[in-house]
Amino acid sequence: MAQKESQKVNRNLITEISSKNVISVPPTMRIIEGIQMMSRHNFRRLPITDAGTKKLIGIVTLTDVIDMMGGGNRYNLIAVKHKGSLLSALNDNLREIATENVTGFSANTTIKDAAKILVESGHGGFPILKSDNTLEGIVTEYDIIKRLACQNSDLCVSDVMTKNPQVISPDMQISKVTKIIVAHGYRRLPVVKDNILIGIVTATDIMGYIGKGKIFSSMQSGTVDEILNLPVRDIMTAADLRTVSPELSVTDAAKEMITNGVGAFPVISGNRIAGIVTEFDLVKALAKEF
Repeated sequence: MAQKESQKVNRNLITEISSKNVISVPPTMRIIEGIQMMSRHNFRRLPITDAGTKKLIGIVTLTDVIDMMGGGNRYNLIAVKHKGSLLSALNDNLREIATENVTGFSANTTIKDAAKILVESGHGGFPILKSDNTLEGIVTEYDIIKRLACQNSDLCVSDVMTKNPQVISPDMQISKVTKIIVAHGYRRLPVVKDNILIGIVTATDIMGYIGKGKIFSSMQSGTVDEILNLPVRDIMTAADLRTVSPELSVTDAAKEMITNGVGAFPVISGNRIAGIVTEFDLVKALAKEF
């Protein structure tokens, strides 16, 4: 009996759902190399560890990268240290834009507590740290959704979605989109033309555009505005855009996210965009019933 109870408790620990064998990088890695690695592996966060001790120094997230390009606090690296040159800044050390003194979960943290902390903090993930501050894993909203999606909920998408979300036009320059994302803390924006949803652009799309590096061969000044002067239609997701209805249950929406490997769905009602539902929305809703 005691053994069965122990196994039940263990199934509720974050180590059961977290990513193991996490890739980490040294603080001297160049920012552009970090962006390329995140784009290649579809990472939203990249731990930075000491090359000798392997202890966690900090984490660079997708948000940090966009913050640097979109006029947030990390933009000072470009504006001041590199005199407006994004190209020069991208060759600086990754640690320059990292969040340091990062707190994390322990291996004994429960999934329920982890979900609560993610919701309260607004962060999309946390490292799991050993007692010596070395990495044991990472747990994210996506990991938690995979566990919570197996429970039934009486809520539907319309109960948890962001209604009347901010939208952008396909002709808006990427540089302006990054500023909107940073100013409002968004991770993605629906793209609308003539009141019809035609795509969605995410922070990951913008990072991937930089990571591919094609623009660097033809640029002149290397400034943010030059590198990000393309219209958002050139990088948005359109052909395989997934949407959901407001009536879909929260549980089914979570399953759809897992099946399609996406972090959000535009919500469509009568051919018009009625809202947007994200991983965060679903974790927040399902965690209350866990």
